[in-house]
Amino acid sequence: MEESIESWLKDIFSVDCKTILKALKLSPSAQGYIHGAISEILLIDYLKNLNYEVHRIKEKPSGGYNEKKAGYKGDFLIKKNGTNDFYVVECKGLKTNSEFRYAKTGDEHEKHMTKQQAYNLLKKFINVDKESIYDKGYRKYIQVKKRWEAQNTNKKFPEFNWNKDFPGPDNIDLTPYFKTLQNLKNFIDNCDLTKLSENAFRKKVGLYKILQTHKPSSRIDEYTGIEQAAPLSSDFSILAVDLFQRTGKHEFVFVNPDIIAHSPTSPNHLYQNYIIDILIPGVKDELTINYPWYTKIDVCIKESKPKIVKYDESQIDYREN
Repeated sequence: MEESIESWLKDIFSVDCKTILKALKLSPSAQGYIHGAISEILLIDYLKNLNYEVHRIKEKPSGGYNEKKAGYKGDFLIKKNGTNDFYVVECKGLKTNSEFRYAKTGDEHEKHMTKQQAYNLLKKFINVDKESIYDKGYRKYIQVKKRWEAQNTNKKFPEFNWNKDFPGPDNIDLTPYFKTLQNLKNFIDNCDLTKLSENAFRKKVGLYKILQTHKPSSRIDEYTGIEQAAPLSSDFSILAVDLFQRTGKHEFVFVNPDIIAHSPTSPNHLYQNYIIDILIPGVKDELTINYPWYTKIDVCIKESKPKIVKYDESQIDYREN
């Protein structure tokens, strides 16, 4: 007989479902853990439906996370049936406070973005100057490179590998929807101020929705000795991001960490956050997924050629998928 969710919850938490529901509503972090677990299950289903062999990687091998093998610092080891190429996939969700992270708590004890803050946030995506973004990143890189090489004689700092067509962590262009900054300003000035509240953004009825990755993990690049709060590009082969937190649907996009823009001050690190897209209800309702992001993992693998790893049984977690 199949176990009911009520009896399972009672066994695990020793309280009734009403109390558990109340606890979940009061704990966004607990909700986040559950969302993450659901994303992993759905990603497994997605991959298996595409004829992939999927193995869960141990979260913490003997000795802890840092004992994970290089290249295996992800969630799943996958291989297309009929092939011999293994890839490590890391599964993540979206940052849940991107829209109002600069908001301040007002008189009503709720965070609110001002219209000026909303304008300042979105204006950088109008008439995007890719050359300027590239140059700014390169200047940061050169400053660190000179300092590092002066301190590490006979060693060469890692190369700067940004794509000039897709520089920086945010490859969004809202120009087709507003044309000019004045158009954007008029749109925001005429909006209902309640759409800029934290409550509205959390309920997904805010003025805009920012699809931004969130990958906080402090990592040290063994070659340079630089520590940053973001993964190394060598940690996994493919990053899969569930867009549910902003689209309301569990749909994944994929990227090869070796081709997306790296940290300008530590080329072997990724950024912690990348903006994949921005939705503006009533203005921009459809997703626009641009290179280096892909909506299909098969296409991501075929076109971007992510790094292949050797099968290592010691890294496999044998829990049921």
